[in-house]
Amino acid sequence: MCAVIETHEKAGASAVRVTHVVFDLNGGGLESVIGAMAKRFAGTSVALSAISLSGRAGRVGAAVAPQFKEFRVLRPWPIVSMVLPIGLADAIRRTGADVVHLHSGCWYKGAIAARLAGVAGVVYTEHGREHHDPTLMRVLDRLASKRTDAVVAVSDRLAGYMANVVGVEPSRIRTIRNGVDTVEFAPGPAPQELRRSLGIPDGALVVGSVGRLEPVKAYERLLRAVARLRTMDVGAPVYVVIWGDGSERAPLERLATSGGLAGVVRLSGWTDTPVLAHQILDVFTLTSRSEGMSVSLLESLACGVAPVVMDVGANAEILGPELAGQLVPAGDEDAFAAALVATLRDPERRLRSGASGRARVVAHFSLDAMMNSYRRLYQELVARRTGVWPGARQ
Repeated sequence: MCAVIETHEKAGASAVRVTHVVFDLNGGGLESVIGAMAKRFAGTSVALSAISLSGRAGRVGAAVAPQFKEFRVLRPWPIVSMVLPIGLADAIRRTGADVVHLHSGCWYKGAIAARLAGVAGVVYTEHGREHHDPTLMRVLDRLASKRTDAVVAVSDRLAGYMANVVGVEPSRIRTIRNGVDTVEFAPGPAPQELRRSLGIPDGALVVGSVGRLEPVKAYERLLRAVARLRTMDVGAPVYVVIWGDGSERAPLERLATSGGLAGVVRLSGWTDTPVLAHQILDVFTLTSRSEGMSVSLLESLACGVAPVVMDVGANAEILGPELAGQLVPAGDEDAFAAALVATLRDPERRLRSGASGRARVVAHFSLDAMMNSYRRLYQELVARRTGVWPGARQ
């Protein structure tokens, strides 16, 4: 069963037609990247369609659906579709795809369906892994990789994991780093109206994050660190704002209450204005157990916010040597609390860190750089099959 969200043709016949296959586009870094791609590629030489496998478009999907040539919401049979995903293959054919771009959560099934659909090229992007995979998952991923022309990792560290742990042939792996729009995400004054709506008094310091309230994000580490601050003088009251939602909302609310933080913790739900969510922060934090290349960290750095993050995923790669002092060992709550206190106590450190972070994102993690890398990859895959570089058809 498939529902088609009404969209509009955005590019001419000469465009490379790329169909993204996702579990859904509800909320998170992966979803933000695809949403940004849909907006930027609309009306260009790359025409995007999307297929959601969850039976829903999701929050991000509903917002950006008009930017796609076609947006299909598929409800496949759970077991049968893993072995012979005929419905997905048919949906891919109906989008007229030259290239199918798969994402985390639907690699094996998506790769089989793409080959059944007879597309020119198959791309898979690994956005991050939350744990070391069981043997069966590694076997399925290796099989999927043999049906995939290019396996994209969003960081060098993740590329190594895909080769050395998952077992993907190195010749198939490419690194394309996530990027953000550094015009949209830029430094600006803390929005006073938003502060007032959250009940944050003038002069208070605000720490927090933007992300799913799920176990992998380990936001309880942040709350425990802030609870320690109650016995320390950092120069001003400290409030916590976390934008997002998920299964950990109730446990975090209980922890805030038991830790005496109920009056200063704001679990504010999803935001449609992430720029303002970052600009309200004095310090952006990540205490995750695992990350790929955190889009929310890139967005916050682009807004000039000082970070204090744990060394997981590509966090060290993002911060670089300039911000090494804002990176603490993974899972080390003592080191995290110490770095958070030092950053909150020192306004000049916050300004320097924010400026350095902004400069790094502009130089190394721009949305334009990411888009150009994917455009070249799509064109290359079509050229391999047709012998014609798509740019020559314009």
